[in-house]
Formats: sequence, C-alpha cells, structure tokens
Amino acid sequence: MKIAQNVKNAVGRRMLRMESEPQRQRQGTNFHAAQRVALLYQDEDEPHFNKVKAFARFLKEEYGVKVVKALGYIDQVDKRLPIWQTQKLEFEYFTKSDLNWHQRPIQKVKAFVEDDFDMLIDLSNGDTLPLLFVMKTSHAKMKVGRKGSRSDRYSDFMINVGANASMDEFIRQITVYLSNPKLK
Repeated sequence: MKIAQNVKNAVGRRMLRMESEPQRQRQGTNFHAAQRVALLYQDEDEPHFNKVKAFARFLKEEYGVKVVKALGYIDQVDKRLPIWQTQKLEFEYFTKSDLNWHQRPIQKVKAFVEDDFDMLIDLSNGDTLPLLFVMKTSHAKMKVGRKGSRSDRYSDFMINVGANASMDEFIRQITVYLSNPKLK
C-alpha cells in the first residue's frame, strides 16, 4: 500500500510540474487595501480549524476585508468528515474523495481557483500535493506562502518562518508584514 501511495505522489508531483499556471493579473497588496482574501489550509483538528476561522474574523474586523473565503483539504474520505466541517458559509472543503488518482482536486475547487482574489494565503505547511494544485492554478492577484516549502514556487510573497514553525507563528508573521500600509 505504501508503494502505491509513493507512486501516486511521484506521478502527482510530475503532473503538478506539467500543469500550466493561469494568466492572471499580478498585483501586490496589503490587508488595508485587500477587499477579497482567500485562505488555503489543511484541516487537522477542531482547534486548527478554529485558528483559521479566528484569522478570517480578524481580517474582517481589524482591516475591513469584505470577503474572506477559506478552502480546506481534509485528508479523509467524505464519509468520515468531522462535525466542525459540516458548516459551509465562507469555509469550504474538499476531501480525498474529490481527488483524481494523482491527487489533483477535480471537484469543489473550480470556483475557488477561478476567483480573482486580491490575496491568497497558504496557511498549510506548503507541501500538501492537493493544496499545491490549488495554489498553482489559482487566479489570485497575489499569492502568499512559506519560504522553503514547495508552495514558494507558486508564491509572489514568501514568509520565512522556518520549516517547523507553527501556524500561529506563521499567521503572526503574515500579519506583521501584510499589515504594513506601505507594502504594495
């Protein structure tokens, strides 16, 4: 079973490299100027989900961001979804059931990817293959990711927090840099 998963991962990484990036209008921004922000994350447990939710609320309340959408990847099949993921509103998700054989999301992400958000922030560790497909193919004007991860290839702005930094530290660093009104 592990050999089959390794083959899937290798083929998926190759398919990701071959995937073409969309034509998009690249534009730097900060939290003060952004009207539409997207968050990309890998759901691990309820406290992790609550941190993403709190960050979305913080962006709306503190900086007046009108729309904050989040897309989470749950590394399980649909039948085993946690209860906190059943609510939708501005938080969407996709699961293993929504992936093709080389781990490319084929359902539930098309509208998210085609939306031209002012900013897309990858809150994951930057190495989850299904999220990398979303990151690469997104039409967002500015993509933010972790430096040193695989997602930095597709990012316009990278935050260097180290490989073992927690999501809390990453969010803190994002806030420090992207709250600067002079950043454009």
